[in-house]
Amino acid sequence: MRLHGNWTAAVEQAQAACTELREFNNVITAAGHYEVGEVRRRRGEFAAALESYREADAFGQDPQPGLSLLRLAEGRVEAALAGIHRSLDATDRPLDRVRLLPALVEVAVAAGDLDTAREALAELDRIVGDYRIADRPAPAFEAAAHLAHGQFALADGQVAEAARSLRQAREGWRAIGAPYETAHARLLLGLAYRRSGDEDGAMGELEAALAVFERLGARLDEERAKELLGRLERRRTFMFTDIVGSTQLVETLGDEKWRRLLARHDTLLREQITAAGGEVIKQTGDGFFAAFDRPKEAIGAAVAIQRALADEVVAPDVRIGVHTGGAFHTEGEASDYGGQGVHMAARIGAAAGAGEILVSRDSVDGSGGAFTFTEPREIGVKGFSAPVVVTTVRWR
Repeated sequence: MRLHGNWTAAVEQAQAACTELREFNNVITAAGHYEVGEVRRRRGEFAAALESYREADAFGQDPQPGLSLLRLAEGRVEAALAGIHRSLDATDRPLDRVRLLPALVEVAVAAGDLDTAREALAELDRIVGDYRIADRPAPAFEAAAHLAHGQFALADGQVAEAARSLRQAREGWRAIGAPYETAHARLLLGLAYRRSGDEDGAMGELEAALAVFERLGARLDEERAKELLGRLERRRTFMFTDIVGSTQLVETLGDEKWRRLLARHDTLLREQITAAGGEVIKQTGDGFFAAFDRPKEAIGAAVAIQRALADEVVAPDVRIGVHTGGAFHTEGEASDYGGQGVHMAARIGAAAGAGEILVSRDSVDGSGGAFTFTEPREIGVKGFSAPVVVTTVRWR
């Protein structure tokens, strides 16, 4: 039932079986709890899914690969990788390993460990080739392998190969009648098309995937599809940096010295942004546009940037603006952001002085009292009718 998309009925039937058989049949009871966990994980009900996986484990079923995929969805990549490796180390049975290897590929790709993903794919291909029905690979095994190949190829920059594998995965899961797995393949295929420059193809696959995720109640996948379609506004903290007086610096230093100074500046800023958990979205002239999940991380990165520049023998003065607000991924570019939150952050950055970190009240409110600030003040912001309340971070 779960495979064919009837999740509510699948949960009801599995829970009934667990209740009726828990005293008599551990195998069916464990399998029932695992199935409930799989639905809950896909619905984004992480605490409930964890409880189900633990119940399955208590009745004797390995909670993998579902538990590792849950940890991956929670952002705990190391725990996910350790869990799937632990289960693989415990079994040599091909039919057990063929269930685990696609998840190892997915987790290893998320961890940036393409060598491990490549090895897992090679073993997966061998097992799929060995288990044949009417001289053809078992359809579900084959579809899972195609999806894993597509995930790997996307991460490895092989866009055309990724699209080919993901089309095969889409058709394989569709023939089986597995809507969620088909939609998952279509979402990744949409991403492959987008990276190849085929935006029409990308939109078609993403729209189709979104419709299925909405119908099934796969909340996290639905959000991901909406993000890629530019329809989901996310609340993030944005940072804009800029070198003050760069034109005069070029005239004073000359091109070669300016080039070396700029390269050092770029290295320092990237290091501090990523160390704080931020994402460099793009370079903007002589500065950076970065995004963070929380204000505390963004302000911490800004302070670290100013202090790192102050420790240099020679460094340019940098202005930094930070604002927390809603934004969405821009259509055609899944890694970029647009919206009022981004525009506000850029305007606040432009209003900052040399060596200043200027922060909106929205970001101060979310910083958890970890920093000290000057008294709030109002400034006019181009493109916004109302003034915005800002304050300066005391970083020295």
